[in-house]
Amino acid sequence: MPTHALKLKHPIVLVHGLGAKGYFGPVDYFYGIPKRLREAGNRIFIANLTAFHTIEHRAKELKSQIEKAFPEEKVNLIGHSFGGLDARYLAAQQDFTEHAASVTTIGTPNRGSIILDIAVGMVPEATFKVTDQVLKVLNSSTKAYQQITSSYCTEVLPTHAPVMPDVGYFSATSVIQNPVMRTALPLFWLPHRIVHRYEGDNDGFVSVHSSRWGEHICTYVGDHYGQIGHFFGFSRGLDHYRFFDEIVKHLKKRGF
Repeated sequence: MPTHALKLKHPIVLVHGLGAKGYFGPVDYFYGIPKRLREAGNRIFIANLTAFHTIEHRAKELKSQIEKAFPEEKVNLIGHSFGGLDARYLAAQQDFTEHAASVTTIGTPNRGSIILDIAVGMVPEATFKVTDQVLKVLNSSTKAYQQITSSYCTEVLPTHAPVMPDVGYFSATSVIQNPVMRTALPLFWLPHRIVHRYEGDNDGFVSVHSSRWGEHICTYVGDHYGQIGHFFGFSRGLDHYRFFDEIVKHLKKRGF
């Protein structure tokens, strides 16, 4: 019997973005994707990390969860948005890197986002410190937002999450195009204009320039949430199933 076109050699770990969870009751963060990939014969694990916390904290949780699910195996890490940074960081840790077959970042601010540069620049450092004291009780931290700035992602993160020679790195993203009202949610209309002015084509949060990491697989038309099929399968013209099919087929072609 021929192998399914979406069946990978190694298990797949899906890593959600900041401010979210792996699933919300019966609804997956990666809308419909886990079921689709399981039907192709893949073993899937959906990470469920602290919604608001640092890369280091979330990567530690991710490591623990993966080791319970696949203790002796290599895995393909696929992270959306901030989840891609978690995946990159974990893959570079000496006590885990041998278990990382590949890292695929989707709509990830690998070089930061001008939106966070502006937002963080408007908030006094003292405010972050006070807020963190409060959020500590909730096992959360505002430092995650500071880790999406351009300076952090280009100057600090590479020292903690260098590209590992035995790990495959891939990326995929999308761009909002005119008419913007048809290809993006209202919450992305203004951010899209801001990012476009400084960094060019973008998904309403992350530019194509920032999201490219390793071998770039594809760029579709749509916004940041359309990449994962939200909300509830209505993704404003971006066929997220086809988007993920292309990503997984590419990983298969590369032997992962």
